[in-house]
Amino acid sequence: MKCYKLIVFSLLTFLLPLSIFSQAVPEILYYKFNTGTTSTPNLAFPGQGTPEASIVGAMTMGPGGQFGNALIGAGGTGSTTYLNTGWNMNLGASSWTISLWLNNMPTTTVYLFGNDITTSFRCFTNGAAGAGNITLRASAPFANVNVTGVLPGPNVIHFVYDATVPDIKTYVNGVFQSSTPQPALNLNAAIPFKVGGYGTASSIPNGALIDEFRFYSRALGSSEIASTWNVELPVGGGVTNPTQVCDYGLIPQYPGGALGGHASATLGDTLYIAGGSVTTGAITNPPASVTVTRYAINSGVWSAGRDMPGPKVGGDLVKCGNSLYYIGGGAITLTGVANADIYKYDPAAGWTTVANIPTPVTGVVAECWGDSVIYAIMGGWTQYYRGIQIYRPGTNTWSRANDSIPATFGRRSFAGGLSGNKIFVGAGFSGAFRKDFWIGTIGPTAETITWAQGPSVPTRGTGNSRPGGTAVNGRFYVIPGENSPAPNQLDSIFIWSVDDSLWLPQVLTGRGANTSSNYWGVVSSSIVNNKVKIWIPGGFFPSTVTTTKLFCLTDSLGCIVTNNENTASVLPDGYELKQNYPNPFNPVTRISYALPKNGFVKLKIYDISGKLVAQLVNQSQTAGNYIVDFDASRFASGTYFYKLESENFVDTKKMILLK
Repeated sequence: MKCYKLIVFSLLTFLLPLSIFSQAVPEILYYKFNTGTTSTPNLAFPGQGTPEASIVGAMTMGPGGQFGNALIGAGGTGSTTYLNTGWNMNLGASSWTISLWLNNMPTTTVYLFGNDITTSFRCFTNGAAGAGNITLRASAPFANVNVTGVLPGPNVIHFVYDATVPDIKTYVNGVFQSSTPQPALNLNAAIPFKVGGYGTASSIPNGALIDEFRFYSRALGSSEIASTWNVELPVGGGVTNPTQVCDYGLIPQYPGGALGGHASATLGDTLYIAGGSVTTGAITNPPASVTVTRYAINSGVWSAGRDMPGPKVGGDLVKCGNSLYYIGGGAITLTGVANADIYKYDPAAGWTTVANIPTPVTGVVAECWGDSVIYAIMGGWTQYYRGIQIYRPGTNTWSRANDSIPATFGRRSFAGGLSGNKIFVGAGFSGAFRKDFWIGTIGPTAETITWAQGPSVPTRGTGNSRPGGTAVNGRFYVIPGENSPAPNQLDSIFIWSVDDSLWLPQVLTGRGANTSSNYWGVVSSSIVNNKVKIWIPGGFFPSTVTTTKLFCLTDSLGCIVTNNENTASVLPDGYELKQNYPNPFNPVTRISYALPKNGFVKLKIYDISGKLVAQLVNQSQTAGNYIVDFDASRFASGTYFYKLESENFVDTKKMILLK
């Protein structure tokens, strides 16, 4: 019977149209070149570099592209004419994919994209590549990658680096052309990545066209390439926003009491919690600590991280590039004196100390812009600053923004976020509880910020102190802290729509009696399987909250990622897809599987006709045991199949929904 089910499903899969495959938007760069003449937005999600990539030199954007407009060449050299992404490449050893559409390319050598040759690569036409060809080249021992017979175009070219092989595969118009073995690459660059030019070499000439430049942080498979090379990707990549609050249980490293004065951020597939400490009873001033705790988002496993160089409390943790930075705070207690120490975390190198912040400040919010600038926004426990200090990781230097928030509107311990070129500041404390909301627009340079007041955060009472905030996927989320007047906690989450410039009527609840406070550095976000997740680890309000929990805002299909108690400490011996339980089910069932090694994993749900109805997992995962809940409340009764794919392993099982 089991063989029969697999045979039937294999036939169904073979007959499925290519359009069912994932069409996720690129994670690093995605340029359609269809707005304006001097800059174009980066439509990647979450995206790297500056939100608006600017043309340097005489190139323009106009008609004639794959789906609309294109980047139009104007000659010159790579040092004077190119599109500046603002992104210093930080791929490291990970897999990646680059694709682009080309047309009207000449018979001379021109450079299409690239970075500095010593630590990265560049792509050029003709010349050493040979007539009608293009070459991807880097320093030895990198092996040149040639794509033949593609000029003058139009053609779509894919370069796919798979770090698990390692090799670089090439595709032309969705069809595999070649595979070039490579050494294990480690790509990082000190200068911004360019499109339409490189170094001092010739950039794209008059009339030559580039369109649909896509840069993924993963190795695309042949099926996804075949289904998307001639498809205009949806802006936003179909990423869904959260609809409910989920209780992920206690944080095991902090038993008894409540975690306070800490900060969190996500890096890759891991949530990091740094600094602060557990409080009990009526303690209102948690001490600093060097403690770092990690939560593996994919597997749900908690573990101890590497200690910071010194104790911290009351600052903020922020991801910028492939590193985390602990900004602000002090080394004594939450309300104690701030110190100037700033720490950087790299997963390979651990924690290091970087340049001191010029004005030590606690109660601060830190946000990263374009992976090149970190804003330390306001703060001050007793002196309420209204300015912004700016840290540039590339040069390890500090400066100050030219424009502060208007006088009397400074504050500390507020909800902050950054989306595109907008900085959000909501509620907080400055001698009294606040609920006013401000939007700062970042100008042509990081130092120029223009502020405008928006409608107040819709919290009740006169204001809200110590809330948390994060901006992701066009929304700014505010998790309230203490309210005035009492009761102090509020089981509500407010959402600002960036595109609509309004507070949404939807208010999320679900934390119940475990609502808390001291959230300004605690709240962070991630993108998991094209779904936004908002993380709320810990937080405290003395004498009323006595447990330390992890809450997550997610969608209705992802409330339970894993069950920590059921995660084995020993790696599995082999791949395994287990039968869902319960089965039959109504409407939620649990799917378990095991991975003996790291790899890209897909877990999909199909109906009896073979139509893809849900994709629960579509990302790289580390070896281990996984449990995913499938909520079928929006589906009709009937027979469904769930299919697991990883490396060369494929298995499918049947489940029955009875309502």
